Amino acid sequence: MNLRVRRIGLGSAARFGFITGVVTATPVGILVAWITRVVVSNLRRLLESWQHATIDLGLLGKIQVDFIPLLKLSDALTTLRKLDELPVLVVAAIFVLIVLVAGLFTAITNGWQAYAYNSMAALSGGLEVQVEPVGEEKMIVVRKSGRST
Repeated sequence: MNLRVRRIGLGSAARFGFITGVVTATPVGILVAWITRVVVSNLRRLLESWQHATIDLGLLGKIQVDFIPLLKLSDALTTLRKLDELPVLVVAAIFVLIVLVAGLFTAITNGWQAYAYNSMAALSGGLEVQVEPVGEEKMIVVRKSGRST
C-alpha cells in the first residue's frame, strides 16, 4: 500500500529535535561541565599562588610581589573562589546550559526543515512511501472522503 506524506507538523518536528538534541548533548555536557570544574579549580590555585610570588634580583636578594592587585585580578580571583566553593552548582549549571542550548538548536533546525519540506511538498505532492502490515495486524486507512479501506 502506498501512502503520501503531505505535511510534517512543525511542533512535532521541533519537539523531536529538542529531545534528540538533549540526548545527543548529554555526554558532551557532562564532559565540558567536568572540565570546566577542573579548570576553575586550577585557575584559582594559580592566581592564589601569584599572591606570594618572589622575584630573584640576584645580588640584591629576593623580593615578595603580589601580582593580583598589580594586574588588577582581584575581582577575577574573588569570582573563581566563589565558583570553586560551589562545584556541584557550577557543574549542574554548565551541564543544563549546554543541554538546553543543544536542544533548542536542534528544535529550531528540525522545525525549519519541516517547514522547508512542507513548502516543497505543497509543490510536488510530498514523498510517497510504501507500507505493509507486519504479522496479523490490520491496517485501516481513512481517506478524506470518509471511506475506509
